Amino acid sequence: RVARPRARWSARERRCHVGRSPRAGTPARASSTPRASVFDLDGVKNFRDLAEATDAVKPGRAFRTATPGEATEADASLILRRLNVKSLVDLRSDDEFEPILGEVQSAFETRWFSRADAPTDEWPVAGDDPTRYLVPMLDYDRYYGAIYERMSALEKAKAAVFSAQATLVDPTNQRRLFVSKVNAGGLRLLNEVMLDTSGPEIRAALGVVASASETRPCAFYCKVGKDRTGLIAALALHCCGASEAQIVDDYVRSDGNALRKAALGGGRVEAGLAIDYSRFRGAPAEVMEHALAHAKRKHGSLDGYLNHVGFGADDRERLRRALCD
Repeated sequence: RVARPRARWSARERRCHVGRSPRAGTPARASSTPRASVFDLDGVKNFRDLAEATDAVKPGRAFRTATPGEATEADASLILRRLNVKSLVDLRSDDEFEPILGEVQSAFETRWFSRADAPTDEWPVAGDDPTRYLVPMLDYDRYYGAIYERMSALEKAKAAVFSAQATLVDPTNQRRLFVSKVNAGGLRLLNEVMLDTSGPEIRAALGVVASASETRPCAFYCKVGKDRTGLIAALALHCCGASEAQIVDDYVRSDGNALRKAALGGGRVEAGLAIDYSRFRGAPAEVMEHALAHAKRKHGSLDGYLNHVGFGADDRERLRRALCD
């Protein structure tokens, strides 16, 4: 792999560095306390090094964050120059993008993921140009389709009637039925559906992290940086040997008051619907615990889930080497 320059921290960055190295001569100790730096950016929320979750991951390889669309000049300098991030993985849908990309995102070329590319080894293509890979994790047609599949026979019959009503007269009854299921399922159902229906996107996102991190740092993000980002972080950490407790702890760090925003983003799910956004705020431990249990229940293990989506043992080892060696 390419040798990495040793990090040099400005005074501002040192103020953000809470996980300092031990003094010379002090024996290393196993600890569950995150050892890497915690960054307090001005316009970018929830930004942290994946290494803060486990000592297995080397600092400076991969970062998880909320959208950098409102990054200040100082934030952009930290991300682009001090941390030298050269690849972005944007997990949002296109109706969530900022009208003005901002200083960070505009520094990258854009490449869209499409499912037609998923079976090939040609995506992503490693290159020297900084690239923002758009890999939308939440597709609303798949979301509502998965909700329909979870309905009882009676509810499916009602859905058929309401669908005809929506086409001919008024969509109110159809919306009410589906929104009641969305609200009842909350974050648990949202993460279930993404695991079940976004396999190609998950494979692609992990592939970018593996490919990019072999040489230069990358960052991956969604709207708030907790659920879509949290799933990618969880699976990447699993590939690096993190325990489930460490994975859950990393997710829960997105539960701060400043980050208690709804996970659902995009106009298609919001327009005219009585979504109970309190069901989608925060990052409680039981949400990630449920997601991990769901993947294991359906596929036997997290490795079994990753095999199912096409991210096999060789891919997992490549990701581990990129982040840990």
